[in-house]
Amino acid sequence: MGDALSPRQAALALAAAAALAGCAAAPQGQAQRLADSMTRAIVNDNPRTVAHDLTGVGKISRAEVGLLSDKFNALGHFQGLKLLAYDAAKNEFAFQANFTKGNARVVVRMDNRGRLSAYRVF
Repeated sequence: MGDALSPRQAALALAAAAALAGCAAAPQGQAQRLADSMTRAIVNDNPRTVAHDLTGVGKISRAEVGLLSDKFNALGHFQGLKLLAYDAAKNEFAFQANFTKGNARVVVRMDNRGRLSAYRVF
């Protein structure tokens, strides 16, 4: 089979694995923070923040934010997001938005500068 790794080689391999894991987790962490912030802005019916934080989508109407806010508030108090899936080719993240009375599926897409370029609720 193969030779055993020396303690130094094992430590280097662990450090490399940790660095790679950190790189993979960075986009997910950024996406989750932005999706959480956007979800909270929608829950609070804050169309100005929504329009400012969502790039590349065009104008978002006050009524659209209000409709989503009503949908979210009917689900109770927002408790946070849980990552469900990540599509690296699209830089798209699917989350479960947890509320006290139910949940919703939120899908966000990130642009190449690390900003939200799409936010959809299913």
